[in-house]
Amino acid sequence: MSPTPRSDEFEALQQTISGKLERVGVALRRHTLLEATVRILAALLGLASLSLLFDWWLGLSLVARMLYLLVCVAVMGYLIYRYVYLPLRVSLSPIEIANLIDRSQKVIPQQALAPRVASVLQLPGHLTQSEQSQPMIEQAVQSNYQSLSQYSFHEVIDSRHTRNCLLILLAVILIPVGFGIAAPEAGRLWSQRWFAGSNAPWPRNTRLTVVGLKDGQWIIPRGESAALQVVVEDQEEPTESVWLYLTGEEGNSETITMNRFQEGDFRYEVPPLQLPVQAYAWGGDGESEPFEIVPIDRPRITELKLQATHPRLSEPFVSHFSASDGNVRLLPQSEVLLELTTNVKVREIDVDSEDVSLQWKSTDGKHFQAAWTHEKPVNFRLTLHSAEHEIHSHPRPVSIGVQPDRGPRLSFRYSGVRQRITADATIPFSIIARDDFGIRWVGMDSNLPLAETETKKSQNVTEAALDQVFGNPEAEKKKQAVTKKDYPVYGPADPAVENVIEDEKRVSISELKLSPGAVITFQSHAEDNCYTGVQKTSSRQLVFRVVKPEELFREILLRQQQLRSRLRKARDQAEQLRDQLKLAQSLDQAADWMRQHQLVRRETGQVSHALNASVEEMKLNQLGGEETYQLISQTVLKPLEDLHDREMELQRQSLETLRGDSPEPMEQIHTRQDEILKSMDQILNNMAQWDSFIDVVNQLNAVIKLEQLVKEKTEELKKKQVNSIFDN
Repeated sequence: MSPTPRSDEFEALQQTISGKLERVGVALRRHTLLEATVRILAALLGLASLSLLFDWWLGLSLVARMLYLLVCVAVMGYLIYRYVYLPLRVSLSPIEIANLIDRSQKVIPQQALAPRVASVLQLPGHLTQSEQSQPMIEQAVQSNYQSLSQYSFHEVIDSRHTRNCLLILLAVILIPVGFGIAAPEAGRLWSQRWFAGSNAPWPRNTRLTVVGLKDGQWIIPRGESAALQVVVEDQEEPTESVWLYLTGEEGNSETITMNRFQEGDFRYEVPPLQLPVQAYAWGGDGESEPFEIVPIDRPRITELKLQATHPRLSEPFVSHFSASDGNVRLLPQSEVLLELTTNVKVREIDVDSEDVSLQWKSTDGKHFQAAWTHEKPVNFRLTLHSAEHEIHSHPRPVSIGVQPDRGPRLSFRYSGVRQRITADATIPFSIIARDDFGIRWVGMDSNLPLAETETKKSQNVTEAALDQVFGNPEAEKKKQAVTKKDYPVYGPADPAVENVIEDEKRVSISELKLSPGAVITFQSHAEDNCYTGVQKTSSRQLVFRVVKPEELFREILLRQQQLRSRLRKARDQAEQLRDQLKLAQSLDQAADWMRQHQLVRRETGQVSHALNASVEEMKLNQLGGEETYQLISQTVLKPLEDLHDREMELQRQSLETLRGDSPEPMEQIHTRQDEILKSMDQILNNMAQWDSFIDVVNQLNAVIKLEQLVKEKTEELKKKQVNSIFDN
């Protein structure tokens, strides 16, 4: 017998039942996923709500939040495993689906679907077995199929349960959305704290704000103390204390009570730091967000270099503005290039100045240049602003003065004579000219602003009488005398390279042919080669009056007589010292003796110096001859110099020993003091003889001069008479 037709029929019945059960299985899986989604999202919402509640209540630290997130991940993993992985892992065959329906419906065994589904799906497979009853199998299959075909498989899934799941899912979605809309700041803060690792605190009645905080960092200069300020805002009672917790990179930590500056203002002086420090502050029921105190290098100028070029300078002037350079001064119209180097990159350089405006150019943020033309003194302060942080340098003052090209400075002096000279005098002049960059020319000149002769009142009576008889032909010569004369000293030099010119000039007054009563002035002049034009400088005027030789001789002799009086007084003091030495019984007064001797010696030296000057004045004014000079030199000047330099020096050394351990014998000191007195007496006698000799010489000179004058007048009168005869 062939089983094929019956098999095809049973196969159709099986496919129909299997199709219905498979559709139930798909719906069941979909419902399982929906229910698992609702469970997971509800659990997630619950965990998020708990995290919000605990975090707001306790202010969880970052570590606690991380641990809580790990717990949440574990719970989510378990839920996914329990309600998603395990249900999806189960294979739902038609018989198993029917069995699930029976268990969900809690039917009695007689009404169970699983046996009937198994009869339809499995009994046709036994038709090929010979020992089985085919009619019974066919009847069982047909009967079970008829009952299954009338069963409502689409009502197995409870629509109310599905609807409830959808409502719960909608609620799970709407609750966080509504919370985000109602409290966006709290939602943002919660998300930042839990997912971005932020430590921003939850708003409390007490709110702490760290002044100057940016991106969780407080930047301070490295190695400098800084004031940390925390502003406290209280909604209820004011906060009385705020604490600061600091943790270093090495793990050491400390808690500091901040100083209450005023209500709501707390400060702490942070000591100089080299490495970053973690910190946060708390007070009342609030705390600040944890922040980092980061010390960085303050911008500063590591090198400040100035380079100036000028037409007068062969090489550029360079200054590094170090402490040893002092004040920097530049010539006007100098082209200045200022270069500075910084330790960190700089965003901007502020120039606080009313004198100059600088435009800085930079290549890498650390090297800057500015150029200008120097016309006047400039003073400015440079402030550097860091390119990476809001920190600036201490102001660096810079002062650049102006070095003017001053005119030449002149020192014009004379020596050896006084302002009263004779007509035959020789005046030694000393000229020193200085300039900053070079002397071009130095010279001197003489002028005769008052070149008339003496009045008749000041003339000698004899000369006046002779002038009335014979006339005065010299008057015409004086009127024709030169009133100005130049004396070249140096230059002109081009280029001018000498900064100092020193020269001595001896001017002979006899060449000017001046008469007594004339006034002559000398003045020196100098020029430089300043780049803006030649600068001229004139010295002070040196004024001299020409007097008669005998008049000047009397003045010098009078001064010498005064010097002789001073020397005589010094001799009396030396005599008193000798008497004290002879009567001395002890050496207790050695210091007084030394002082008296030094006074006598100093007075002697001054007299010697003054006498030498008077003799030099005589020589320069040509008063007397060589015999006169040799006489006073041999009889007065040389003995006086020997007395001061040799005899008195030996006596000083002897008196000095009286205050030592081995004093010189007093007899030897007495003897030397007597010798000093003898020398002084001899010099005084020679000076008295010198005065007598000068008186005689002056009388002889007066007689000779009178005779010479009469002779000259007589010869001139003869010439006039002869000329008048021939003219007639």
